[in-house]
Amino acid sequence: MTVRKYDFKSNPALVDDIIEELSEDEVLKPFFMQHDISSEVIEDALNELLVYRDEIKRCENCPGLHACTQDTEGMQPVLKYKRDQIYLEYQPCHYKVAADKQHESVKRISALYMPRMILNATLEDFYMDTKERKALYQKIIGISNQYAKGERIKGLYLHGRYQIGKTYALASIANRFSKMGYSVTIAYYPDLVRELKSSIQTGTLESRISDLKKTDILLLDDIGGEAFSAWVRDEILGPVLQYRLLDEKPTFFSSNLPLNELSKNFVSTEQQQEKIKGFRIIERIKKLAEPFNM
Repeated sequence: MTVRKYDFKSNPALVDDIIEELSEDEVLKPFFMQHDISSEVIEDALNELLVYRDEIKRCENCPGLHACTQDTEGMQPVLKYKRDQIYLEYQPCHYKVAADKQHESVKRISALYMPRMILNATLEDFYMDTKERKALYQKIIGISNQYAKGERIKGLYLHGRYQIGKTYALASIANRFSKMGYSVTIAYYPDLVRELKSSIQTGTLESRISDLKKTDILLLDDIGGEAFSAWVRDEILGPVLQYRLLDEKPTFFSSNLPLNELSKNFVSTEQQQEKIKGFRIIERIKKLAEPFNM
């Protein structure tokens, strides 16, 4: 970043007055005293000091990046003292640091067929107006902290009536793990199923399945809301869940159905072989996630 230059040669008589003024400046004086800086060093750095004084005022009472008036958004001036010289440098302000962290966090989330609100969902905004929600909040905090410590955890199978906040809860979990540095995939399961079927023709099926298997955190929203497909059950969902179970990768679900009713969605007939295949899916979900009734 280029520091603009002030012209002192045209009026050298002002130099002493400027040095005196800067020495008593309420912003600069603590810096001079901290480093025991002489007037000679101040004179050598008049340009840097004047630019700093002008620009740091722009940061006072700043409400956020949206109101930033610096030449480069979010970059605030900083004075450094090294080897008897004063240097003017620039560093991200706390608003920019927070925005960059949020940007990096969002980049770690692969959101498939989900509303935009999932990018902003946080546990801080999670309504805790019932004892169930309070318990869920504590459970999410607990399991995420355990995982950060390297402990094995089970995900959650959130179930309950329609529009009770299951999707928002999943989105909050997704954002919490992404902010902790983990790769996250959250998908609206009925649309994911439809996309996977069509990906056979585009040749992207295997890469899609691989992503679902290997992402650090997988969250499937509204499982049980999809149309039944033996192929999806046997060739996609079953292998994905088995891989994640063996690799101890946290997996979360939401559904309108409790697990005992969800099992009916994975069988097409009353034949024993069909029941066994449906049973295997439910058993994998049970091993991956703890049921929680919202």
